[in-house]
Amino acid sequence: MSIDITRDAEELSRYYSELGRRLAQNGVRNVGELIAAYEQLRRALDAVSRQEIGWAAEQAQRLVERLVQMDTTLQTLRRLKETLGRAPAASHSAAGG
Repeated sequence: MSIDITRDAEELSRYYSELGRRLAQNGVRNVGELIAAYEQLRRALDAVSRQEIGWAAEQAQRLVERLVQMDTTLQTLRRLKETLGRAPAASHSAAGG
């Protein structure tokens, strides 16, 4: 039984070392730092409600829709201006010819 406990303790120790190595590869020094970062992230996320995020997303979507409409209007205006810009030149050449 003591052999099992020793083996289990060694396996757990190896796992903890491996966990530390993996965390370090991702810029976290140790489990304590990981937990602190998690808590900080959780507190930061708690400071912003889902309703606020939803409202901001809706506002952004409405703005995008208005910008798309504005782009369509400007493209139409550009084409109209190009069309009207060509029309007088064609009528002048017909009248002068």
